[in-house]
Amino acid sequence: MKELSDEVLRKIGRNVLLFQQIERLLKFVVTNHRADGTTIDFVERHQKRAGKIQARTMGELIKQYGGEVSHAGELTKEQKEVTQAWMSYTFTIASNNDFMESQRSDLELMVRERNDLVHHFLPRWHPDSLEHMTAASAYLDQQYEKVLPMFEHLKSVAKSMQQAQETLAAFLASNEGERLLELDWLQNSPLVALLREVATQKARPDGWTNLADAGRLARIHESDEGAHMKERYGHSTLKRLLIASELFDVLDESLPNGGFRTLYRVKVH
Repeated sequence: MKELSDEVLRKIGRNVLLFQQIERLLKFVVTNHRADGTTIDFVERHQKRAGKIQARTMGELIKQYGGEVSHAGELTKEQKEVTQAWMSYTFTIASNNDFMESQRSDLELMVRERNDLVHHFLPRWHPDSLEHMTAASAYLDQQYEKVLPMFEHLKSVAKSMQQAQETLAAFLASNEGERLLELDWLQNSPLVALLREVATQKARPDGWTNLADAGRLARIHESDEGAHMKERYGHSTLKRLLIASELFDVLDESLPNGGFRTLYRVKVH
C-alpha cells in the first residue's frame, strides 16, 4: 500500500507539473505572438503586455489564444493612427472551423481536468484502500493521456513562433533587411508622399509631371523637409530622392533650346 500510495502521489505531481507547463506555454505564446510600437516605446509596450498576461487565469488565456493566435479565417487588422515610424509583428495559426472546434474542446477539457485534479481529487485519496488507490492511479494515467496532446501542440506552436522570430531577426539584421527598412521609411516619408500627391494631381495628359513644379510646391508645403533633405533622406536633390524611393519613373525630356527638364510619374505595378 505504501508503494502504491507513493506512486499515486508521484502521478499527482506529474500531472500538476504538466498543467503548469501548459499554462506557462499559453502565457508565452499569447504574450509573444505579437508586438508593436514605435522605436521609443516598443519594448515598454511589450513588457506592459507581458505583465497583464501573467496575471490572467487559464480560462482567460485559452479565450485569448483562440481569439488571437489560433483562429479560423482572417483576423481583423487593428487600425492605428500614428505620427511616427511604427513597427509590428504578428504570428498566427490559421485553420478551418472543424479544427478550431476540436481545439476549443480539447482546451476546455484540459481546464476541466486541471480543476478536477486541483480541487476535487481528495475524495479519491484513500491510502488504506487497495481498490480506491488503484482507481486513483488509473484516473491519473488517463488524465495524463488526455492532456498530453495539448501540451505537445502548444510546445510545437511555441517552437515554430521562436523559429519565425529568429528568422525575422536575422533578416532584419542582414544587408537586404536594412535596405528594405530604409526603403520603407523613405517611401512613407512626408516629402515622398508630397511628390506622389503632386504626380497624381498635376500630371500632364501623357501622365508625366514636371519635377520643377513639384519642387516649388515642396518648398511651400514641406519647406523644412526640403531644407534638410540631405541629412534626413541622404539625397541632395529631388531627382535622386525619386529614384531612390523606387516608386517613380524618371525621365529627362529634351527642350528646343538644347536643355532638358526632368519629368516623373508614379510607377504602375
